[in-house]
Amino acid sequence: MPSVFLSHTSCDKPFVEKLATDLKRIGVNVWFDKWQIRIGESITWKIEDGIRENEFLGLILSPDALKSEWVKTELSAGWVKQMQGKRIFVLPVLYRDCQIPLFIADRKYAGFRKDYQSGFKELADTLGLNETETISIKNWRRFTNSRSTNWKRFRVLEFEELVTVLVNRAKEYNWSSWVGRTANPFSISLHAFIKREQKASVTLKLNGRSFAYMATLKDEYNPNHLLSKDFDIYVGNTINECEEFVWRAMEDFRRSHGDPPQQSYHSVSRFLTNNEILEFSKNVVREMSWYKGSNLPNEN
Repeated sequence: MPSVFLSHTSCDKPFVEKLATDLKRIGVNVWFDKWQIRIGESITWKIEDGIRENEFLGLILSPDALKSEWVKTELSAGWVKQMQGKRIFVLPVLYRDCQIPLFIADRKYAGFRKDYQSGFKELADTLGLNETETISIKNWRRFTNSRSTNWKRFRVLEFEELVTVLVNRAKEYNWSSWVGRTANPFSISLHAFIKREQKASVTLKLNGRSFAYMATLKDEYNPNHLLSKDFDIYVGNTINECEEFVWRAMEDFRRSHGDPPQQSYHSVSRFLTNNEILEFSKNVVREMSWYKGSNLPNEN
């Protein structure tokens, strides 16, 4: 398993922390000062140990980094180690446009200026790692067969964002909304009613096999009352596609009938499973404890 010391200036820390997190996810041992240096410890000694003990030094290049005395010191130490070992140790990571130091100007660098994913792949390839794509709310479907990623967390985050977007849209058109529970998880209904002949419903549900959003226009305000076979309209895999589908239905209803006059209603509380309730309870107990160290035996 490769190990990398990330040399950077504090101005670039948000980018470096994301990079460190993503590298750690694919199996890299990362030395990142925010994670390694505790209050009261010698910064100089910890950095020296980090450079000595790690296999590579990832040099985060930016205009601010090249002005940093800390970065210059770390690079000098890394260069000495590279010369002594007669093997590549310094890995240039071009984060922002800058004048690359002459003694590493001839070396291939991982470029992050325009495309984070491409730069990350270049860096991971150099480290001898194949799984380079970092999971996110936009691509979690690609990881559903992987046991090493918590893709279900990103499914939840996507649905949270979808509910927020659609409920905001419903409020704009004075439609009501209802989020499904155990009978139809990851589903939401949007409903408009003026009178019996002037009503409409749109319900979206995330398919549990294809992970695509399907829809039905069946007249039902509560998604828990619908059957799987009712969802017969393919919408897509993105929040934008879902929002456009719902928006068109709302616009059609507005042009034909106007907006519902009565106050809208929104049932958007999340239903927790038994395991989620248990974990939530544990987190509350931990939060209420004065002791913030490791778990205590027989803790109550």
